[in-house]
Order: sequence, then C-alpha cells, then structure tokens
Amino acid sequence: MHRGERDAAIRMLMSRSAGTFVKSSKSCVFDPVSRQAAEDLVDAIRERLFRIARKPVSQRQVEDILGITSRERIRWGKDGRLPRSGASRIRKGATEISLWTYPCDAIERLAASPAEIRQWREKDEATTSIGFSSIFV
Repeated sequence: MHRGERDAAIRMLMSRSAGTFVKSSKSCVFDPVSRQAAEDLVDAIRERLFRIARKPVSQRQVEDILGITSRERIRWGKDGRLPRSGASRIRKGATEISLWTYPCDAIERLAASPAEIRQWREKDEATTSIGFSSIFV
C-alpha cells in the first residue's frame, strides 16, 4: 500500500549504511568483516518497514486499492462498513483540511475479499431501488 515510501526508505537506509549501495541491482554489498553493519542495516530496514506498514491509508489509496468510488467510500464510512482510523490534517495557508484515514489491515482484508464489496454494492442497489419505487407509487 505504501510501496513508494517503502522503496525510498530502503534506498535511503542502504545508501547511508557502511556497505556499498548498488543502485542497478538495488542491493547493498558488505565486506566480510562488516557483518555487524549488515545486521544493523537489516534491523533498521525491518523496523522502518514495520512502521510504514502500520501507517493509515489515505482516501485516494482506499479508492484505488478497493476499486471503489468516492461516493461508496463516504457512504460505507458513514454507516460503519468501512472502518476509519482517524483523520489527517493538511494546512495550506490559513485553511486547514481534514481528511479521513483508514486502517491498512482492514483495507488489505477487504482487498483480499472482493465479494464483500460486491455484497455492499448489491445491498445499496436494493436499498436505492426500493427508495425510488416507493417515490413513484
């Protein structure tokens, strides 16, 4: 979900390590006597990747990952089907915008289960068509 940030973090940590960063193969080479430096790099990468993996997912990412519209995301968030993890605040001059964020583990679970999203859509369609038919009766 955060692959761009993941890749940048790995490149940065490798380039700052005691090893030789080989950009073409995206690897880091250490001298045999630098075993501890290599292990330190592995620990640093593991810790950074764990932090990145736990980050909340933005609205746009949720829509892209799940293949849903912004209307669906908003509706499902309001009725509790799509859990929210909090809000991210963006400030531009004197204006502050608050955007919902979503827990990555819940989004991963939904992405692995597209049938659940299909069921939500079917439920919404049935509810909407009932609402329209009662208007015209």
